[in-house]
Amino acid sequence: FKFKSVDPDIFKPDIEIPEEYLLPPTKNLRVLHSSFIKNSGRGILGKDIKGSRYVHNAIEKLKRNGYSIELLYIDDLPSNVMRFYQVQSDIVVDQLIYGHWGSTAIECWALGKPVIGYLNPKWKEFFLKSFPEHKELPLIEANTENIYEIIKNLLDNKSLIKKIGNRSREFVMKQYN
Repeated sequence: FKFKSVDPDIFKPDIEIPEEYLLPPTKNLRVLHSSFIKNSGRGILGKDIKGSRYVHNAIEKLKRNGYSIELLYIDDLPSNVMRFYQVQSDIVVDQLIYGHWGSTAIECWALGKPVIGYLNPKWKEFFLKSFPEHKELPLIEANTENIYEIIKNLLDNKSLIKKIGNRSREFVMKQYN
């Protein structure tokens, strides 16, 4: 559970972004999804182990339905650079298949971002039992079948984005600081 810790002074919502990593201004809501598959050895036999195609499909469907949204898809950047893109996103989709979170979720929670992902119910139960100081987890639970509806709900209720982002940072400060 504590495989990673983050420095809250490096991963903070108001980090200064070097000019070479600044994204162009947009009125769209930015959804970040990163895979880190290409050179990781985790793309076993071409499998989509993070559910990327479902994220892409959901974003495209939301665009077709008139939502101002864009996907920021990134592969194989080191976290010392990745955080500059993570902090410029509005929502992050981690993984929709494996059933737990990884470095991306922890880093983005530290940056105050709401993170969407699939959480195996038994893993969640075990985590909460192991750390009774946490009554809930900040992960917005989704899977390959409902990712469209989960992102749409955030778009339709934008106040949740900030609220969940704040809870996410609080969680990281207690668990991964």
